[in-house]
Amino acid sequence: MYRILIVDDERIEREGIRQLIRRHRFPLEPVLAENGEAALAIVQEQQIDLIITDIKMPFMDGLEFSERVSSLKPDIPMIIYSAYSDFEFARRALKTNVNHYLLKPIQIPEFMTVMKQVIEACDRKREDRIKNEQLLEGYNRGLAYEREKVLMDALYGVVHQEHDADAAWLHLMLIDCGSRFFDNHHAPFTALMSGFIPYDHDYVNLNEHQSAILVKSSRMLGKEELLPLADGIVRGMDDSFAAAGAGIVVGRPVNRLDRLSDVFNEMEAAIDYKFFAEGNPVLFTGEETQEQPALDEQEVESMLKRIYGYVEGHDAHGALYGVDLLFSALRSKGKLSVIYTKFICSELVKRVYAKTDKGRADIEDISVYVDQIFRAGSLTELKALIGSIIERLLPAKDESGKDDSASKLITGIKKLIEKGYSQDLSLEAIAEQVHLTPSYLSYLFKKETGRSLVRYITHVRMEKAVELLTRTNMKIIDISESLGYSNSSYFIQIFRNHHGVSPAKYRESAS
Repeated sequence: MYRILIVDDERIEREGIRQLIRRHRFPLEPVLAENGEAALAIVQEQQIDLIITDIKMPFMDGLEFSERVSSLKPDIPMIIYSAYSDFEFARRALKTNVNHYLLKPIQIPEFMTVMKQVIEACDRKREDRIKNEQLLEGYNRGLAYEREKVLMDALYGVVHQEHDADAAWLHLMLIDCGSRFFDNHHAPFTALMSGFIPYDHDYVNLNEHQSAILVKSSRMLGKEELLPLADGIVRGMDDSFAAAGAGIVVGRPVNRLDRLSDVFNEMEAAIDYKFFAEGNPVLFTGEETQEQPALDEQEVESMLKRIYGYVEGHDAHGALYGVDLLFSALRSKGKLSVIYTKFICSELVKRVYAKTDKGRADIEDISVYVDQIFRAGSLTELKALIGSIIERLLPAKDESGKDDSASKLITGIKKLIEKGYSQDLSLEAIAEQVHLTPSYLSYLFKKETGRSLVRYITHVRMEKAVELLTRTNMKIIDISESLGYSNSSYFIQIFRNHHGVSPAKYRESAS
């Protein structure tokens, strides 16, 4: 289907030509314009494949219109029609890109012949365009394949002399994603990546979950320039394709292709550290093992023994607390191997499984849990998995068999908040008082109460604020300080968010 622009200042003429096109079922979509000025705007703004126009029109006649179109889009075929008395006028138009001339009143056989000719010309032009596009696509595909092969060979130490140029600095990025991301999203990922990298670059898929990007520049790029590129790519993967767990390792820059294999080997050794990072990490080789207190196997064994003790006592709360300490150490200290980390977690789950009533309908075979552990793509995912397995297999019980050890702890924390709301009641401060890690306390409180610890503290303070506003004559600044807010403006903002009005308005309406 082609789009034909019909230009005539007389509506009956425009509609007449449109009806002829429809009656004879030409593959044309009519677009109408009442003068040359309006038609020129359409040509500039829309896709038009051919034009049929009258000569004499107001504002811009057909001759001027054809000349303007000829300069803007010379490939659009044009047909003009006019009365016999306009013939000399029409002959001038034929010197532009006008292909055919029809005399008014238009004769049907002649109209049919001309329309078939221009449609055939449009068909030929489209076929030529498709062939050219296919040739160009094949050429580009060949270039892309050649560049991918050069990069892949270089990563594994094979460099052809004609490609080993020193002109550019080379910056290698290794992307790792736990899923079959690069098999499923090759084309859209390539577009996303190109949007973030303003330099010449090559890209190759190494396998279903890893790819390499080689960024080329005339100068060596610093970390402050490479970090936004890499961070934008992994964030884009997560935002656009829900590629949680994706991460990038950025290698040291080199200025020779034959040095790329050494960089690649360093990056492959560093990719394991992505497992221990949070979110979608961007790591730079040489930084992943900077001076950190080492976590040795004896420390791990000590923490595991403590967890095993809780497991023997059917204390899920204690076991989860121990797991929280273990994973905090794994993340913050010198990293163990991923395989060893998963191994100790599988041994822990086996201990828990041994204490479980196997007759329960919701208990799966131990192999299912172990398989889930070894499939985990990050330390965060692994920790959540271990926590859920412990909660399922080892419910906490007191002497009566009631599952209430966690609820007793939460009750104690609530009392602590109600007594100490005027003091520093940050998550970290409370966690220290009850001998829990902040992350585990936050998780446990939300699980037991349905709201975050910070929201609960705010709720208690706002309820006390109402009591002080309605039962005392204390100044608002003094009330703010008595509730633990050193900044009264912040207190007023929190109160307004909680109750919908300012403290002063609340006091006024309550009196």
